[in-house]
Amino acid sequence: MARLSVLRFALLGAIVLAGAGALWYTVFREVPPTPSTAPGDDEAVVPDPAPPDPRLTYSTIFRNVKPDVRYVGDAKCAGCHGDICTSYHAHPMGRSAVSVAGATPIEKYDAGAKNPWKDRAYELRVTKTPDGDLHSVSAKDGRGGPLPDYTIPANLAIGSGTRGRSYLSIEDGTVWQSPISWFSKKSRWDISPGFDLGNGGRRAIVPGCLYCHVNDAQPIPHAVNRFREPLSPVQTAIGCERCHGPGELHVTERTAGKSDSKLDTSIVNPKHLSAALQVAICEQCHLQGQERIVRRGRSVFEFRPGLPFEQFVSVFVRHPDFADMSRSVGQFEQLKLSKCSIPTGERLLCTSCHDPHKSPAVAERDGYYRARCLTCHESKGCKAPLPDRRAKSDSCVACHMPQAGSSNIAHTSITDHRILRRPAPAPPSKPLPPGTVPLVYYHAGAGVANPEIERDLAIALARLAEKLSPGTPTQQILSKLARDRLATSLGTWRGDADAWLAMSLSHAGTGEAGERLAAAERAVRLEPDSEAALIQVAEAALGMERYDRAEEAATKLIALNPRSVDHLISRATISTVRKRWEKAEEDCRAALRIQPLHPAARLILAVNLHQRGNVEAGKKEFETAIGLATQQQQKSAFREWFLRETR
Repeated sequence: MARLSVLRFALLGAIVLAGAGALWYTVFREVPPTPSTAPGDDEAVVPDPAPPDPRLTYSTIFRNVKPDVRYVGDAKCAGCHGDICTSYHAHPMGRSAVSVAGATPIEKYDAGAKNPWKDRAYELRVTKTPDGDLHSVSAKDGRGGPLPDYTIPANLAIGSGTRGRSYLSIEDGTVWQSPISWFSKKSRWDISPGFDLGNGGRRAIVPGCLYCHVNDAQPIPHAVNRFREPLSPVQTAIGCERCHGPGELHVTERTAGKSDSKLDTSIVNPKHLSAALQVAICEQCHLQGQERIVRRGRSVFEFRPGLPFEQFVSVFVRHPDFADMSRSVGQFEQLKLSKCSIPTGERLLCTSCHDPHKSPAVAERDGYYRARCLTCHESKGCKAPLPDRRAKSDSCVACHMPQAGSSNIAHTSITDHRILRRPAPAPPSKPLPPGTVPLVYYHAGAGVANPEIERDLAIALARLAEKLSPGTPTQQILSKLARDRLATSLGTWRGDADAWLAMSLSHAGTGEAGERLAAAERAVRLEPDSEAALIQVAEAALGMERYDRAEEAATKLIALNPRSVDHLISRATISTVRKRWEKAEEDCRAALRIQPLHPAARLILAVNLHQRGNVEAGKKEFETAIGLATQQQQKSAFREWFLRETR
C-alpha cells in the first residue's frame, strides 16, 4: 500500500500548499467516527426526487422566469433597444467572451510583450496566423534535444480585456484553458492564473467557469468539461438576458403588438424587483465565495433573474476572522463589511454605483463616481486638503477605494469595496475558537431549510479538504467535519449522488479506503456517467488493489472523455501496478500525443520502457520527466518512485 501511495503522490505533481493550513490545524475539535454510510448490496439505488423548481413555485409577477421560456440573444433586443445594446456591448460585461477570430485585437506579439518568454524549463509563445492564434509550449528532453511542442488553437478569448484575457481551446466538445494569458496592465503575456506547467499545463474548464463568462453554454450532465456544440448557440458574450431573463415571451408579444398598459410582466425589469432580488442578479458572478455548491436537484444554469440566487446555489465564504479581502471577485464579501453598506441596509445596491448598461469613459470616471458618492454624502464635504484632492482629480474612489494587487490573479489589481474612510490593509487572520467551522453560509437568515444548507456545507467542506495537501492534519479534520454532516444528510436523502461523491472525498481525506470506494460506487450507480464519481472509483479501487474495477472505471472515463490526459494517465498507472508494461506504454504515448510535455506521462513511460528491457530509453524519459517537473517536492517524489519501480 505504501508503494501505491508514493505512486499516486508522484503523479499528482507538485503539492498544493494551503496558506491557512497551519491556522486551521489548531482550531478544530476531534470528532468521533460515525457509523458507515455505505449502502448495502440489496439497497435500491434510486435518485431522490428533485425538490420543487423555484422557476415554477416562486411567487413573482414576471412570466419569463418559467423554464419553458427560451433565450433569444441580443440581436432580437437591438431592434427596439438599439442604443442600450450598443452601449452595453462596450461595457466589460458585454465583452465577457469573444471568438479569437472576431476579437478586437488588444494583444501584442513582439518581444516587447514578452513573446516568447521562459518559465523554468519551458518556453512559451503566441503565434498569430490568418486562422487565429496558436499557443505553444516548448521544452527540451533529458539530453538537451527538442521535444514536440504542446500547441493548441486559442478558439475563445475570455475576459473584457480591461485587466486581460485568458483563452480556451475547444476539442471535440471538450473545453481546455490555455496555459498562456494576456495581462493588459503589464501589456505582456504570462502564465495563466493558477497554472503550473509541472502539473501538465492543461486545465479542464468546468461549467461553473463558463457560467460567468459565456452567455448560454449547455454542459453535458455529469461531465467534467464536455458541452453540447456549438458551445454558446445564441451568442458568445453575456447578454441582456443575463439580467432581464429569457426574452422569447417578450419578443413574441411585442412582435404581435401586445403590450401591458401598466407594468410589462413578459420580461424582468430589475428596477421593479426588491433590493434582495436586484442584488441576486449580480450575485450570479460577483459572489464567488470560497465554495459554491449547486442546490440539491438544481443547476446554476436554471437561475432566472427575478428569483433568489440562493435557491439555486449555496455560497460559502471564509470565516470573517481569516477572510481574504484581496481576492479578485470578492466584492460582495468586501461590501458587506463596509460602513456604507451596514447602516443603509438595502439602500446600497451594486447599481447604486454601477450602471450595468454603460461604463463611463476613462476621462469621465472620477466625476461619474464622485457624483454617485454625493447622492449620499452631499451634506458632508471632503475634509482632505484641496491640493491632495486636486492631485487625485478630486476622486473619492482614489482615496476610499484604492486599488491593490490581487491575491489570486497575477499582474492585476482589485478595487477595495470595503469603502474605508481611512484606507488600511485588511487585518491579519486570527485563530478561530476550537470547533469553529471555517466556512460561513453567505445568505444566513435567508429562510432556507436548515437541513438543505447543512448538506451543502458538508459538500463544501469535503471539496475544500480535497484541495489541501494529502494526509495533512488540516485535510483530515475538514474531512471529518464533512463526513459527519454528510452522514446526517444521507440518512434523509439516500439518492443524493453529489452527497455520496462528497462522502467519498471525505473518506479519502480520513484514509478510510473501503468506505471511500463504497461511497463512490453508490454515486456511480446513481449517475453512471459521472466523471467525478468514476475518478473516485478508479483511485479508491487502485488503492485497495482491486485492479479490475480500477481499470474498468478508467476505461469508461477514457470512453467518455478521450481528450483527457488525466484519464489516460490513470489507466496507465493501473497497468503499471499490474505490470502490464505494453498496455501502460500505449496509454502513455496516447497521452503524450495530446500533451507531449506532461511530466507524469513521461515518468510512467520511463518505468515501462525500463521494465520492457529498454533501459537507456527509460533513463532518458526519466531525466525528461525530472526536467519538466517544476517543484522540488515533485522532483523528489518522481525520483523515489522511479528508483523503487526499477530496482
